[in-house]
Amino acid sequence: MKAIYVDEMFLLNLIINYFILLATAKICAFPLKRIRFCGAAALGAFYSVMTLLPEMYFLLHLAFKGALGILMVLISFGGERKILRPFIAFICVSAAFGGAVLATSILGGGPVDSGLYIIASKRTLALSFAACYFALTLVFKRLGKRRMRETMEVQITFGETSAKLRALHDTGNELFDPLSGLPVMVVEASALTNLLPEELLSRLEFGTANFLESISEQQELKTRFRLVPFSSAGVKSGLLPVFRPDTLEINGKAEQDVLIGICGNKICPDSEFSAIF
Repeated sequence: MKAIYVDEMFLLNLIINYFILLATAKICAFPLKRIRFCGAAALGAFYSVMTLLPEMYFLLHLAFKGALGILMVLISFGGERKILRPFIAFICVSAAFGGAVLATSILGGGPVDSGLYIIASKRTLALSFAACYFALTLVFKRLGKRRMRETMEVQITFGETSAKLRALHDTGNELFDPLSGLPVMVVEASALTNLLPEELLSRLEFGTANFLESISEQQELKTRFRLVPFSSAGVKSGLLPVFRPDTLEINGKAEQDVLIGICGNKICPDSEFSAIF
């Protein structure tokens, strides 16, 4: 009978769980919150150790496994708008890795299982995980190319108010202010209702000129805005109203030389992103 060392099992499961959560985040295009991943991975590793105790075999029931999976996903991705998506991705990645370990063990001629656990050497585990991670990356490289782009948590302060939103980092967006040379982050008007009056933002529906006319009537705002020419696939060319925020934070880091452009249309239909940069 093969001896199972608690410290080795905890450390091994900690590493495996962490990378499974990391792969899940990349597939879902969520921010890589590594500290939260570590906490969720530690919980999963502790659960694995507890199931070694005869009196704790009840933890192997499907209901407890499901509850653990939900808890790990909530720890890692709690606060996301679509929490079901990372849960499904987490289950799929976990199943893929388990299948890879089993297949590698069988092909290697090693023992398949020992009652509750698949017996596999560290070499088998490393090869299995590498193959699984590579396969997932390959599959989602094209299917999820747009989702795999970096996402950013943004906080914009203008006057005495601020707005928090999520932006998509798109290297294809090359919008710059021709006067200052500063890059422009394009934000949906609906995401800026904390910064500017809603009735003012609604004027964008009637065109940029109408919006600027309303801006010119407000003494404290008319000197803060200007126009930047742009072109896109959907619109050949146009003018985008932009302003310089008082402060701007991207993923918690202060950014000074970035302008905010206001778009009256939805930037990413059926998406949680409300800005592009």
